[in-house]
Amino acid sequence: MEGFPVEVIGNILSHVVNAKDVVRASATCRKWRVALRHHLHTLRYNSLDCWPAYRNSRTEELEVLLTDTILQTSGLQDLHISNKAKFSSAAVIAWLLHTRESLRLLTYKVPTSKPYVNVLERCGRMRCLESLDLGNTDVRLTADPTAPRFPCLLSLTLSEVNVSALDLHLLLLACQKLKSFSLHSAVITSPDPELTLNLTSSSLKSFVLDDTSLDHMILETDILENLHLRYSTFTTFQLVSKGFRLQTLRINDVTINRQLLITSIATADLEVLEVSKSCSNVWGMIDCLLAHSSSKLRKLRLWGIPSASSSWDHLYPDIIASLFPCINDLGLSYEVMNLRVYPDESLTTSVFEKLAYLELGSDTLDDIFLSWMGAILGRCPNLRRLVVHDRTNEAKSHGYSALKGEFITNFVKIVRQYPQVDIKFDNV
Repeated sequence: MEGFPVEVIGNILSHVVNAKDVVRASATCRKWRVALRHHLHTLRYNSLDCWPAYRNSRTEELEVLLTDTILQTSGLQDLHISNKAKFSSAAVIAWLLHTRESLRLLTYKVPTSKPYVNVLERCGRMRCLESLDLGNTDVRLTADPTAPRFPCLLSLTLSEVNVSALDLHLLLLACQKLKSFSLHSAVITSPDPELTLNLTSSSLKSFVLDDTSLDHMILETDILENLHLRYSTFTTFQLVSKGFRLQTLRINDVTINRQLLITSIATADLEVLEVSKSCSNVWGMIDCLLAHSSSKLRKLRLWGIPSASSSWDHLYPDIIASLFPCINDLGLSYEVMNLRVYPDESLTTSVFEKLAYLELGSDTLDDIFLSWMGAILGRCPNLRRLVVHDRTNEAKSHGYSALKGEFITNFVKIVRQYPQVDIKFDNV
């Protein structure tokens, strides 16, 4: 490799998974040491990815290794550090100070050290930082909340952090160029008896909230395009529209005890709508979304939603096809007492012209489901793939096996009419 330019060697080192291997490789010769110093742009350390011998290293040894490697670089752009054990405050401060002029992407998932290092505040002074992923730490804003910070930050992810509702509100206000914000498994605190989180951003385009419980949440944005809520619980959730129009809305495993407010204006240009395994309170929102969504909708997934009195309890395939002619990806679950889809004889000409992927699920194995499936398949002339999920929980008795055998026989009879479709049958 003597003929390799140092820039190429630096690129090779940047693709090495573990920091310790980077150090060993750079010791090969002088040329590799120069590449480490001037052309290494990515350095990663994850205690879960290490070889067994590395996992047994003491935290102090890892600190020395990382500090020695980072301080040798002159233009590190991407730094990823994940560790179960705490690093010393001095080492963390040294890493952040040395990379403050060049770092563009930082992932830091390390338990809070003692004395406490406010990684968030120190990152706020980095001139080039575009992406920040913090985890397993406390998030505090101790400086003047009106002071300029994060001049270039576009993406922020907080995972398993402790943070106050006020600090989160101020943080988003401070990130004036932020495009994407994700909050995972956060412990949010507030002095008020009811926990209310109010987030305001004029630049935010994507928001993900995962595994978080709140009493009330209000999200105010100007240009939001993607909203994803999952594994979370709210009393109320309100999305305040300032003229923006969502393109993607996903609600998975969400419990809303009282009200979910998303205006019809915000969903007028929806392209993707997914609602799955959520409480029956979302039916009112689904009614509104489907009634006002534009013909741009190309992916619709309604899955495992408890029954509720709704004008859309009977979602005829012809109605969906006529309202949303651009749909190419459709997922529907069927339960005898929940979501029923039957053919509408008055709209027999409606077909899913562009539908290529169809996913169906059932808690029951019966002829009604097969009729339901056949009615939909008959309206999909260009279908390429069908996935059917069997979610029955009955004991695997002889009677159950016989019933399932009969179901499979009838199922095969139906799908044989569509030889061009790739069929997959899943037991889940």
